[in-house]
Amino acid sequence: MTPYQVNVAAEAFVAVIMSQAGYDVAMQYGTTQPDWDILATKSARILKLQVKGSQDGGWGLFQNYISNANYHGALDAWLAAQQPDMIYCLVQFFDVPVGGAPRCYIARPAEMIEHMHTTRGGHGYTSLRENYAYTKGIGAGHTDIIPIGWLASRSRIDEI
Repeated sequence: MTPYQVNVAAEAFVAVIMSQAGYDVAMQYGTTQPDWDILATKSARILKLQVKGSQDGGWGLFQNYISNANYHGALDAWLAAQQPDMIYCLVQFFDVPVGGAPRCYIARPAEMIEHMHTTRGGHGYTSLRENYAYTKGIGAGHTDIIPIGWLASRSRIDEI
């Protein structure tokens, strides 16, 4: 898929998941909208969702914040720029056949950064990776794996 197609498919998939979980969904037209991609409501509860799709196993979210190879500083700068009520939906199409369901993870920015500070053997990185084993460099022998608790489910959506 092209990057545009990945984004469109990711947003559509998140709309399906939220609908399955009993939420009403409002979407902005077009990808890369500022602020939020999807609003999901259930009773008086309103969730502002930022959707990020990928088809290569990771999401490059933090690279625009790096300076002087300070990975932890980049992570903290990204977190400081986030709205406190934003929720990220990370949709992964890597190794998903046509017609198959992508994997979806849901996390708040603070959870993401807490995890990112442990990546690459505690050295941090600028890309959140679903499941990646480092074979060389300062992260050699470490495997980054997204926390299983982030997997999209009705209980995860309702608790976040």
